[in-house]
Amino acid sequence: MADEPLVDFNVTFNVEQVGGPSAGLMLSLALIDKLSPGELNGGRFIAGSGTIDSAGSVGPIGGIRYKLIAAKEAGATEFLVPADNCGEARKYAVDDLTLIRVEDLQGAISSIEGVKDGQEVPTC
Repeated sequence: MADEPLVDFNVTFNVEQVGGPSAGLMLSLALIDKLSPGELNGGRFIAGSGTIDSAGSVGPIGGIRYKLIAAKEAGATEFLVPADNCGEARKYAVDDLTLIRVEDLQGAISSIEGVKDGQEVPTC
């Protein structure tokens, strides 16, 4: 699998406010949302964090305790948590913020669609 797509066009993003590899999952989801019809999240405020590799696997991040607090203060109701961070996230859980366990990009998309449709999703 190549790390770069073989396409005959270029895409440019303004990511000056993106701060590090832990934004990989959310940046990937934002790209999918922009390239797909409708809103991926159905208008819900779903926050999250996680590194992502070229195969779509979501990796752990640092500082989840603070990211949970910031997400809740910003108004999020769900937070996508890398599977490897679930233990720490449960330890620092914030009231009324559902911790959604994600292992890969497809799982994150499925969980977002599940939340939007009122279905149960994997949690920490």
